[in-house]
Amino acid sequence: MGEGGSTERSGRAPLGVVVGAACSVLAGCAALLGWWTRETALTSIARGWPSMVPNTAVTLILAGLSLGLLGREGRSAPLRQLGQASAAAVAALALAPLAEYVFGWDLGVDRLLFPARVDFPSRFPGRPSPNTALCCALIGAALLSLPVKTPRACRRAVVCVLAAAALALTALSGYLLGVGYFYGLPPLFPFTGMALHTSIALLALSAGILAARPDCGAFAVLTSSAPGGALLRRLLPFVVLVPIVLGRLFLIGADRGAYPIAASFALASAVTTLFLATVLWIGAAHLNLVDQARRRAEEARAFLAALAHSSDDAVIGADLDGTILSWNPAAARLYGHSAGEVIGRKVLALYPPELAAEAEAHLERLRRGERFEHFETAGRTRDGRTIDVEVTVSTIADEDGRMTGFSSICRDIGRRKAMEAAVERAHAAERRLRSQLEAIGAASAAVTEALASLSRSDLPSVLEVIALHAKGISGADYAAIGISEDDRRPFDPWVPCGVAAEEAAQLRTPPRPVGVLGAVARGERPVRLDDVRAHPDFIGLPPHHPPIHAFLGVPFRFQDRTVGNLYLARRPGRPPFDEDDERAVALLAERTCAAIETARLYRSEASERRRLQAVVEQMPEAALLADAEGRLITCNRLAMKYAVRREGERDPWDNAALFDLRSPSGEPVDWPDRPLTRALCRGEVVTGAEGLLWSAAERAFVPVLVNAAPVRSDDGEIQGAVTVFQDITALKEMERQRQEWTGIIAHDLRQPIQVIATASHLLRRRLGALPAADSEKQIGRISDSVDRLRRMIDDLLDASRIEARQLTLDCRPVDLRALLGEIVERSAGATEGHAVRLDVQGDVPAVRADPGRLEQIVTNLLSNAARYGEPGRDIVVAIRAGAAGAHIAVSNQGPGIAEAMLPHLFKRFWRAPERGPRRVRGAGLGLYITRGLVEAHGGSISVESTPGATTTFHVTVPFARGSARAAET
Repeated sequence: MGEGGSTERSGRAPLGVVVGAACSVLAGCAALLGWWTRETALTSIARGWPSMVPNTAVTLILAGLSLGLLGREGRSAPLRQLGQASAAAVAALALAPLAEYVFGWDLGVDRLLFPARVDFPSRFPGRPSPNTALCCALIGAALLSLPVKTPRACRRAVVCVLAAAALALTALSGYLLGVGYFYGLPPLFPFTGMALHTSIALLALSAGILAARPDCGAFAVLTSSAPGGALLRRLLPFVVLVPIVLGRLFLIGADRGAYPIAASFALASAVTTLFLATVLWIGAAHLNLVDQARRRAEEARAFLAALAHSSDDAVIGADLDGTILSWNPAAARLYGHSAGEVIGRKVLALYPPELAAEAEAHLERLRRGERFEHFETAGRTRDGRTIDVEVTVSTIADEDGRMTGFSSICRDIGRRKAMEAAVERAHAAERRLRSQLEAIGAASAAVTEALASLSRSDLPSVLEVIALHAKGISGADYAAIGISEDDRRPFDPWVPCGVAAEEAAQLRTPPRPVGVLGAVARGERPVRLDDVRAHPDFIGLPPHHPPIHAFLGVPFRFQDRTVGNLYLARRPGRPPFDEDDERAVALLAERTCAAIETARLYRSEASERRRLQAVVEQMPEAALLADAEGRLITCNRLAMKYAVRREGERDPWDNAALFDLRSPSGEPVDWPDRPLTRALCRGEVVTGAEGLLWSAAERAFVPVLVNAAPVRSDDGEIQGAVTVFQDITALKEMERQRQEWTGIIAHDLRQPIQVIATASHLLRRRLGALPAADSEKQIGRISDSVDRLRRMIDDLLDASRIEARQLTLDCRPVDLRALLGEIVERSAGATEGHAVRLDVQGDVPAVRADPGRLEQIVTNLLSNAARYGEPGRDIVVAIRAGAAGAHIAVSNQGPGIAEAMLPHLFKRFWRAPERGPRRVRGAGLGLYITRGLVEAHGGSISVESTPGATTTFHVTVPFARGSARAAET
């Protein structure tokens, strides 16, 4: 209410202020207009009456402006300063004439406006009368005191206003009663007086100033709701107006000769006295009635106070701000506070802190006039307890209907709430039991359905159905089912329910049956805990595990054996599991343990079947499995390589997949003679039958070995057959290579042996007869042939050592640049016809290598480059340092190597096809041995070739600081 009033005053000026300011401004403007137009009706109202001089008109305009600016709160600072300046100007314009009257001065203010038109028969032209100047001075002082909000300033403003109003009212009475002495001073200043509209404007200004300060002074008494204010409002119009009206009426009678003037005054005095006595008598009677009403109200208040004092319900009274004003004994018993402790405090202190905002909202609704009946809420006692109360709140209004406070009746409903809660718990338990039974039935049906669809699902799916229903039946936050037969191995499977996917991912591996989980797995009865940490076997929770408090673990027992374990948990703050939860979950376990065992057995069988399927699928041979009718059941990945599908064609066993099997000579094998038919129909076991089988991938017949055997039941009945095709293409190729290698070795060994035999026979026959030069030539041939044989034998031995991983190196730090220079010089014979150029790119640190084997590597590459390079073209050996080792590149110019041949270069006994007239013979072991030596050093070798341009072999050898002292392959 107070805030609303303040907002209203700050947003809009009181009506009295507006009317007073408007009257003053209008009167002043009308007088100035009259002086401008020489219109007497605007300056004097009537001819022969005093005029409002221009200075008075300006003063009234400034006073009205000041009242309009200062009579309303919330004005901006510039406007307030303008109002104060106007008030000061009013006081100055009023005090100047008074000073001239008292001291006989002529300050010249009389001739400020219209000096030629203001014509008075004296030396004071344009000067306001003394009473007018005094009123304006008092009005100016009151306006200057208006912005000051102190009691003294208020009293000063009220005194000034009342004095000015008395002077103005006296002048107005003079006009009404025809007494010139009231508005002028003929003995002293017969030429002037207070104009009629000046007195009216000054009265309006006085009323406006009083209305601007309604909180203090005379206006506060007038507007008070107390009996004195009511009496003053009733009597004031009569006291002010009736004497004037009666006096004027009696003067009219005297003027018309009805009675003498003295009789008129006597008659007016007697009638006025009688009237005022009557008014006083009526006022006294009214005050007696008010007093009687007050006594009745006090009696009613006392009755209500006694009623509230003896009431069993708490009765609390508060004002609009929520401050407690009354407090009965029942309230003291309910809340534990005495009246002295709470009176003067806010009612919000009777609510728990969490309901403070709600209580404040209720107070706001009450201030708007709303009523609360039988509103249930919570209260807070002196010792901090929270109690349930029922509250009825009503507003309290005064005789004028204005709301002054609230009355609250509070009743303790804790016992009733407890009884209602007990009844509700009983109903809830009944509903919960019914719901659990229905949920158990639904869970059993769901598990049965999951078992029926095991061909499409698996054991975790069945466990997930059980965990989900167990979580719903018990009201748990988390549920999990685990199966484990060994506490040293994790649960497998472990199916959680209620845990977010992110949290489950953070937990990573499933838990093991240890701690509380192990206690449930090893026991035969459920384990129910209000706090899982209280169990002696509790060993903590793993990282990232959600917090749990209440715990319930139930083993699944089937034929006196635990087949699984169900674990349920609730978050902290949730109620613990009760006996109903335990019984319901145990009943669910009894109904679903057989299903878990069935699913587990099915899982084991499916696992074995998948393992067998994986073995068959990963076999290096093609495998077929047919049933007793010859229909194919399983064909592994390699078997489908040989399967042929022709539109509308099937084999005698009605299989769409056809296998074109032929004899080694290429003739088709009849169906009765095929291994699968022999195994199915005659029960024969076929082993190692050689034949040809069409391969759709290679679009050719491939050599295979066929094995077939019947699959018999426990009583020996044939239930199917299995056929295995083994691709022997590699064996055939190895046999071909062996024969080719035998021919090559025989040819390569035959030539040096023939040379040695021929030279030896020649030397033996013609010993001593040959010239020395011819003898030396024959001995050289024998020596070269022996070296060639030695190299071939060394290559064969190195190939054998590399194959057997028995190659031994003597590694040590080697200056690669110096060693390669020596190797290039020593290999001049192997690179005859080619210039070998060594290109060293930057500094190359020492490498860790066997110098002899490194020379063998580089010599093989140089020899290979010379044999296959274009005659006369340079061979380049480039060296540079890499990140972890030295890089050696041997390049030659020539026809190059086809891209399809690059993967075969480093194979054993492989040689590039011969091109052109050049014929290069060899066992095909050089690059194979070179790669073995490089990899034995911990390096790598590769080749790149551009046909018709350049072929480059790249070798990487580790630096000395990164290699071992000795490496054994």
